[in-house]
Amino acid sequence: MIRRILLLLLFAVSFTACNKNRQQPACAITTCTQEFVSVGVRFVDKNGDGVTVEDFIAKNLRSDSVIVAPGVIDPGFSPAFKTIANDNIIDKFSTGGDNVQITATNPSSHQTKTAIVKIAGGCACHISKVSGPDTIVFD
Repeated sequence: MIRRILLLLLFAVSFTACNKNRQQPACAITTCTQEFVSVGVRFVDKNGDGVTVEDFIAKNLRSDSVIVAPGVIDPGFSPAFKTIANDNIIDKFSTGGDNVQITATNPSSHQTKTAIVKIAGGCACHISKVSGPDTIVFD
């Protein structure tokens, strides 16, 4: 009799644990490298020359949150390159990827360009660009 009760109790605890795992999925344990990854975009004019843009903004469309606001200083490699996201904010993106709308203005022509870049993060070791342009060309 005691054996049956213990077996039933063990079964009930196991069943509850399985349901709890399904409700709160966690990232798998994995080994990641120490590299630091960034995702960005380069802005050029119709001749292929770099453009230092104004009013650059990047917004995660899934969460409706601004990732990069206008006026943020970008320590990029070039004034024409803007960082959209990096490993510091990997948790702001889903593992499957989120659409990020980027917008910037060419100060010479006052033309504004908008593009969508899909960025993945979440449970991944590093942020990654799933799709979208590497370069945005002003007319």
